[in-house]
Amino acid sequence: MSTSFDRPLWQGICLVAGGAIGAGMFALPTVSAGAWIVWSLIGLFAVWAMTYLSCSLLATVNIALLERNTASPSEKISFGSIIHNVLGPKWAMVNNASIGFILMILMYAYSTASVRIAKSLLAVLSVSEAALSDASLRVVFVCLIALVVWLGTLLVSRLSMLMMLAMGILFVSATSGLLDTVSFNHDLIPASSSSFLPATIPVYVTAFACAGLVPTLVQHFHVDQRKVYKSLLWGTLVTLVVYMFWLGVTFGSVEREEFIDIAKQGGNITQLISAMASNTSETSVLFRLNTFSHFAIVTSFLGISLSMVHFVRDKLKLPSSKRNNFIATLISFVPPALASYFFPYGFIHAIGLAGLFVAFSFFIVPGLLFETAKKNALCSGSSIKSGSVIF
Repeated sequence: MSTSFDRPLWQGICLVAGGAIGAGMFALPTVSAGAWIVWSLIGLFAVWAMTYLSCSLLATVNIALLERNTASPSEKISFGSIIHNVLGPKWAMVNNASIGFILMILMYAYSTASVRIAKSLLAVLSVSEAALSDASLRVVFVCLIALVVWLGTLLVSRLSMLMMLAMGILFVSATSGLLDTVSFNHDLIPASSSSFLPATIPVYVTAFACAGLVPTLVQHFHVDQRKVYKSLLWGTLVTLVVYMFWLGVTFGSVEREEFIDIAKQGGNITQLISAMASNTSETSVLFRLNTFSHFAIVTSFLGISLSMVHFVRDKLKLPSSKRNNFIATLISFVPPALASYFFPYGFIHAIGLAGLFVAFSFFIVPGLLFETAKKNALCSGSSIKSGSVIF
């Protein structure tokens, strides 16, 4: 029987990269079109560095807490409990509100994007789209996701694993079909493009959000610090490379001016994919990109929704049971379903708004945690790292 220290590094890398990469990557090209390729890559690199730094600080505090409390290595310490133990109940309350808002706003974002998947399913079933309005399709799809989440974590994890495998295959297949059409004959640094960079940062922050997985990572490796930090480094680097490659393919396939129309339609994924596929003679590229986007949305939706249900159960102190799971699922899904029904075009704006709260919870809070833990002699290290995250 393998011990915690025998667990391979690739598991941690997949956990980090899989937790970060999702449907949010479809928002990247649209919000980055103003800054364009060079400034966007600089922005992505900067956010990656901040992400790795903040996750490392959080992991240091998490490990120090386990060592100080002489707890069993397998004992679970959540992000919320770390904040409560180090910064106190008031900070924990503020952070809980921030985390709840992040999860809820992302569920709303994925709810608004789900109508494309619902229409595709109707087409497969030969059902007329006229039978249901777009708003109704969103609600029906949200109810299906809620049902899967209510049925349990095991089902969600198995479905997510299968879809992530399909996503990897489809992403490589679809983008390789576009490489022949990629061209950067146009200006790589348009005039005043740097002025657009600040608007991209909140979305980039959300796209890299994985600090919430640090306690899970520490528990997975049973405080094997080397593998925890290496998983964070390589997992976030994989995410950075995927995002940079994705922007390179999209910006090399779609003219900068075309993003104006895409943005006017709320950053619609359908328009982005159609624009990318229109410049290639390989007709299957459109199908592969569409299918990849469907899997990405569903995988992200399931992961975020499961986190939200667990968050609600934890905060309301609901014991595990079918009834309590149903209550937590209802509380988690009703607000985003209603928001999606009445305000359906908020995908880009919702992810950008979530980024502001992600920056607080996953960048500022880890820095404060480290500084406070250091003052209390809980852990040691340089203040430069925590200061660079906070400021």
